[in-house]
Amino acid sequence: MEKMFKRTILGAAVASLTMAGAVQAKPATDTVDLYGQIALSVWQFGEDKIGGGDAPIKLENESRFGLRGSHELARGPKFIWQLEGGNVGDDGAGSGLGVRDTYGGFEFEDAGRIRIGRMLTPLYEIIDWPYSGQRAGAIFDWGGDVLGGARYDRQSNMVRYDSANLGGFTFNLAAGRGDEASADSNFYGLGAHYTVGVLTLHGGYEYGKDRKFDTLNTAYSNFLKQNPGAPLVGDKDDVTGRSDTNAALVGFELNFDTFAFNGAFKMEEAKYKELTWTDTSTDPDTEVDLLQFGDKISQNSYSLGAVYSGVENWQFKVNYAANLDPEVNGESLSGLADYIVSAQALYFLDDSAITYVRPYMISKDESSAEFGWGLGLEYYF
Repeated sequence: MEKMFKRTILGAAVASLTMAGAVQAKPATDTVDLYGQIALSVWQFGEDKIGGGDAPIKLENESRFGLRGSHELARGPKFIWQLEGGNVGDDGAGSGLGVRDTYGGFEFEDAGRIRIGRMLTPLYEIIDWPYSGQRAGAIFDWGGDVLGGARYDRQSNMVRYDSANLGGFTFNLAAGRGDEASADSNFYGLGAHYTVGVLTLHGGYEYGKDRKFDTLNTAYSNFLKQNPGAPLVGDKDDVTGRSDTNAALVGFELNFDTFAFNGAFKMEEAKYKELTWTDTSTDPDTEVDLLQFGDKISQNSYSLGAVYSGVENWQFKVNYAANLDPEVNGESLSGLADYIVSAQALYFLDDSAITYVRPYMISKDESSAEFGWGLGLEYYF
């Protein structure tokens, strides 16, 4: 029944291509896999409490599915492909196929694989795991102060090459579009990984050119307040800019029988070539070039984690991640450091199902630490 279902879908797809004038091809169904997850969790986010927020109880629905497969071409290398949908979320608005990793490419037996489409960048793949797990990503991943951001995560219009394993060493190369509407907006990235015994080392770098943004943030606003003559910028949407960015990471993993440890240091930097504020509240024709006050922001971050899996069907984790005070033109901005201490107790209900509790404490911009928690259930198929 399952194979018949697959053939019906693929046969219809091929038939539609044929009617559109495409060259006829025989569908290959033996390696098409349906996969995904049902992931439901309940949270009270500590971030929502900072500054006296209500911190309501929230449900997160990260359920999604995808299709992937491969086929040994008769007159070419192995063709690989994937179509992945996004998380269902509240109303399914972002769940369409193509929201997550969606690509086509070729895999070579001793020479790695090359893919074109929408994927994680080599640098972000390292940032995301293991260094942003168990809620640490609220600081180490998306919690920084570099205005406009300094790297991408999952990006479309990308070409990516992943090497074969070369005696414990692998590497990744990628290039792609940044701002879709800007001809000169591109990014280039690389990753390197080396495993020997229980130790794995990671390194990644990404350069972005002509990145566009239209929001201001706390770090740069505070910097302007500290500079006599700088405007007191009001509505953040009145700011537009472009930047060239650099981001890099070095990290390690140590994996023993029942214990594991990981740590990483990350640097992000943006050099601004356009940064304009328009005072729409009083005179919409008044534009201020903010580059005269500061044209570069950089910030360093780090993440540390430990894992214990010595109790049958249980796994315990603890993480600490921090963003150091950002710098504008080399001048440190005090009072903007962040940190999070997070933990996880995870129980394996089955080889394909888990349940967990994730308590944490978080501080943003040196605020008092606030407590947050999450309870979740995940089933993988």
